[in-house]
Amino acid sequence: MGDPNKPMSCQKTLRIVKAFFFCGLGLLLLAWAVLSLSQEVSALVVVLLVLGIVSAVSGLILCCARLRCPCCGASLMLGGRIPSRLPNFCPGCGKPLE
Repeated sequence: MGDPNKPMSCQKTLRIVKAFFFCGLGLLLLAWAVLSLSQEVSALVVVLLVLGIVSAVSGLILCCARLRCPCCGASLMLGGRIPSRLPNFCPGCGKPLE
C-alpha cells in the first residue's frame, strides 16, 4: 500500500470530489422523485434530503480545501466551481500538473 502521509494527487482528489458531489445531487433527485410520487413527507424523504445535502456540501468543501497545486498551493477551482477536468498548468505558478 501507499504511504498514508503522502498527499493525494490532484486527479484522485478531483475524482473523490465529483463522487461526493454528484452522489449528493443524485440523492436529492431521488428524494424529489419519492416526494412527488407519495405527496407526503416521510422519514425516507427526510433521510435522503439530509444525506444528499451533506454529501454535496462535503464535495464542495473538499474541493475548496484539497484541490490545490502541489507546488504553490493555488486553488484549482475554476471561478469557484468544481472543474470538469484539471488544467494542464497551474494558474498560479505555471508549472505542469501531474
